[in-house]
Amino acid sequence: MVDDGKPVIYVEFRQRDCLGCPVRSQCTRAKTNPRGLTIQVQSDYQALQKARERQKTEQFQKQYALRSGIEGTISQGIRAFEMRDCRYIGLAKTHLQHILTAAAINLGRIFAWLEEIPRAKTRSSHLARLKDRSAAERESHRFPDFGSNLLLP
Repeated sequence: MVDDGKPVIYVEFRQRDCLGCPVRSQCTRAKTNPRGLTIQVQSDYQALQKARERQKTEQFQKQYALRSGIEGTISQGIRAFEMRDCRYIGLAKTHLQHILTAAAINLGRIFAWLEEIPRAKTRSSHLARLKDRSAAERESHRFPDFGSNLLLP
């Protein structure tokens, strides 16, 4: 199978196995369909793991610290202020829109600071939350480890 031009392996559990699973609600929200997994080919998976290990190094942390602040600003501008597209044609009007958008972002941040509105927490994927939850449950011995041989990021 190919996903975004990259080869992947798609696995779907049998419906009778998936529907009868005691931990199904922690694995999928689907009512009737079985759980499906898209797995990267080994070379892509290993490259991803290598990149994740590099992200844990002190050198990477220092380098990323330089850019992490602007990432949040750009994300906020795109999501809250539709910064991806310009409403106007021409350099002068486009520049004016950028200045007004920056002012609006700053005013929004000042308002949130004055009203003591907390910043949003970093989101995590459903699979990452499931992995964290299952690790905690394994430590408390609530149920046996069904997936210790699985390759999870």
